[in-house]
Amino acid sequence: MKTKFHRRISRGYILFELVLALTIFAIAVLGLAKALNQALETANLLKRDQLIRIGMRNVFEELRNKPLAKMSTTIVDSTYGITYTSSTEALSLKTTSGGILSDMYKLNIHATSSFDGVPQEDNLDVYVYKPAQP
Repeated sequence: MKTKFHRRISRGYILFELVLALTIFAIAVLGLAKALNQALETANLLKRDQLIRIGMRNVFEELRNKPLAKMSTTIVDSTYGITYTSSTEALSLKTTSGGILSDMYKLNIHATSSFDGVPQEDNLDVYVYKPAQP
């Protein structure tokens, strides 16, 4: 025969099990939320890098068709807050037979950006051939 005391203990265990289950559930949800937050941060970093790479490629495609005098410039992408600065440097390259390759230049494209308050700088160096313009 069960007494009132045994029923109270039984109810106490049920309440304890319920609190324990809710605590475990809350810890699991917090862990999932943290993992989701880190995944979003990683996705934002990858998106930022992709934007800069695509922008540098676009700037290069735009500059390679211009005359040498106009290849050193600054282009601002106001949509994403990226500033591209390009400069050229004459190169003196030797061939295997000892001759000198003329009209070769190093084009440097420097990207400066700030996403979420984090500054980032990237460089792209490309060798280009620009024959002397008459």
